[in-house]
Amino acid sequence: MFSRKEASQASPVVFAFLLLLPTALPLGPYRRQMRGQRLNVKKFYNTSEPIWTFYSTEHSKIECKVDMMLDMNETYVKFETAFSARGGARINVTNLGKFEKWKTQKEFHRGCFNAMILSNPGREPYGFEKLLFQTLDNNCGVFLLGVNNLPYQWYEMRVKNSTVRRPHWACVMNFASATYRKAKEREVYWPKCQRMFNGKAEGGKGRWEE
Repeated sequence: MFSRKEASQASPVVFAFLLLLPTALPLGPYRRQMRGQRLNVKKFYNTSEPIWTFYSTEHSKIECKVDMMLDMNETYVKFETAFSARGGARINVTNLGKFEKWKTQKEFHRGCFNAMILSNPGREPYGFEKLLFQTLDNNCGVFLLGVNNLPYQWYEMRVKNSTVRRPHWACVMNFASATYRKAKEREVYWPKCQRMFNGKAEGGKGRWEE
């Protein structure tokens, strides 16, 4: 099991969140929280809340990345991703995610999907995202992502807006475990990001509201 010592070595930021870990939590509930719920990316995206990327190991300067679900059916989810490049113009991109089942086990619950093939409307697929962990309350998840023309993959921890001020400790621990000695994470979400999301974009772009 991933220890607190290893997590603190992985990142001082992660270590700060580990201070919130309930030390007196009985072993049974602790394990249940760490295992999370059955992976279901469709369930994770089926929300009217903004979904913020809190941590990422992506090699970029993107910050304030947020997803908003627009439409969903049994096969696809349509969502808009907004982000900024270090406080610059806001970019909005419409994505389609085709639900997939990527798992080594033979059995997989009907209607449960743990991955999506990503594309933009009317274009060929450009990448994927795979759900690795999902909290019991469905408010936080750890994802593995890849883009076709990039030689590397990266991890993201995503949090729904209602809990973005205090992400679940089990989600932070699982993100730390997934990235331990693999990649260096960085913070993508800051409180100022709420202003970007609330500001209206013109022509797909916008500016920070000070």
